[in-house]
Amino acid sequence: MKYFSRYIPLTDEARRQSLYVLASGYTIIPPHTPYPPSIHPADHQFRWEQGRMLREYQLVYIARGGGVFESRSAGRRRIEAGTLFMLFPGEWHRYSPDAEIGWDEYWVAFQGPTAETLVSESSLTCAEPLLGAPLSDRIQYEFVQIMEEMRREAIGYQKVIGARTMLILATATASVLRHEFEGASVLGAIERGKGVLFEQIDRNVNMEEMAAELGVGYSLFRKAFRQYTGMSPAQYHLELRVNEASHLLRTTTLPVAKVAMRLGFDSASYFCRIFKKKTGQTPCEYRMGTQGIDDPGLYLTRSLT
Repeated sequence: MKYFSRYIPLTDEARRQSLYVLASGYTIIPPHTPYPPSIHPADHQFRWEQGRMLREYQLVYIARGGGVFESRSAGRRRIEAGTLFMLFPGEWHRYSPDAEIGWDEYWVAFQGPTAETLVSESSLTCAEPLLGAPLSDRIQYEFVQIMEEMRREAIGYQKVIGARTMLILATATASVLRHEFEGASVLGAIERGKGVLFEQIDRNVNMEEMAAELGVGYSLFRKAFRQYTGMSPAQYHLELRVNEASHLLRTTTLPVAKVAMRLGFDSASYFCRIFKKKTGQTPCEYRMGTQGIDDPGLYLTRSLT
């Protein structure tokens, strides 16, 4: 058996992070090896017969092998290589590799003022704590990098490992969502539709007509588009137009009415209402607040010429 684990001392500054890491490690469990190994503090150790509850969150990734997971809310689930699962504070659980094959596990324990929010955004719940769809190769890489940072304990490492833990959550969730759309015929329509909306940023677009031109029913297109982007086609198009309006207000002296006209809004007053709703400022307030702020796109263009 090979293993590494480290439970790190936390500074007050580290505890103020939105998410901070308490410990991390890996264990390579060969076939017919007792599990769990006795390498953890007493409050983290458990026996299969009793299971355990933790005070913090833990993410566990099984890179090789297979076994079983069981918790109070999820019941018993099969675990295969490539599965990521979450252990929740106060949730009874237990898990173990198959004796015949063992497994390789990577784990990270974390807490933080906004940890609950970050976890909820990942789609992992007590009732559905496993992500078993094909996950990005980045998952294992990020676990390894967390442990390398913990070994070195270079200045600022606690911020780095907190950010890498958040990246694991984001990458795993994105992998599952992308897998759901893999091979779906509507995906091509979504990508072409995004291109059309960007090309027609300066005008109103009839979404039903656009869907028909893309060869897909509007109801299906709208539902799939929202699932893929987080917003409807109309809202996506509006966000593009408001973003372009912000760019014009920052980088030109065009009057507000001209900006509205250039982007195809029905009137300057309507444009002002929409802009304030989206940004919290009127176009004039936004322009005044960004005076002297160079546009990064223009800077990049100048630096390359």
